[in-house]
Amino acid sequence: MPRGLSSAVKTKLASGKFTMAHLVKLELNTTYKYTDYAVNIVDGSDTYVPNGFLRGIGAVSESASINIGSIDITVSSATQTILSDVLNNGHLNRNVTIKRAILDTDDSVVTSGTFQIYAGYIEGMSITDTQGDSVITFAVANHWSDFMRFEGRRTNDSSQQHFFNGDKTFEFTSQAGKKLYWGNVSIVTFSEEEIANWHSGHPDADVMPGTFVHQDVSHLFEQ
Repeated sequence: MPRGLSSAVKTKLASGKFTMAHLVKLELNTTYKYTDYAVNIVDGSDTYVPNGFLRGIGAVSESASINIGSIDITVSSATQTILSDVLNNGHLNRNVTIKRAILDTDDSVVTSGTFQIYAGYIEGMSITDTQGDSVITFAVANHWSDFMRFEGRRTNDSSQQHFFNGDKTFEFTSQAGKKLYWGNVSIVTFSEEEIANWHSGHPDADVMPGTFVHQDVSHLFEQ
């Protein structure tokens, strides 16, 4: 994304006496603001907190071509606050922004020293909970991911209910891939004595009732 650097930032960068920090804003039901720096970072009216909440940010890259830029953001859920938020209020399609801050030697942000390097939406998450730690990893994609989504009606019951509530046309489509067996196959075993006795009373019959005779019908399908 295009961005210009202020004269103050250029001067600070030229001096070599600066540090950088990332500022991550997760707009869930509650907005969470984290930084990977050691102390709080104030950017305008926003305060980004450290304390190990932000565990990792995927590599952010830029391209002149149109593509879906996806990254992972990992945060601590040890306090249970953010974990309770995503589990009770949802997380999909929530806004995420990442900024880079240029800091002075006193840890203050240089004038006009923050610029956005990524903006996207949460499209998934995973929770890793171990005996000693708990983290949430958010899968985030930029706005180009909207162009890859399938929209419109689908041939399933949930889509049909959304557009035509109460209609049962696709109620059983989820079972369409299942094998359906018609009739009932039973295996009946007769002793030689039973077979002989039955045939003695039915000399003109070919088989006993309840038995199955396999007939090769492959010739019916030959070209």
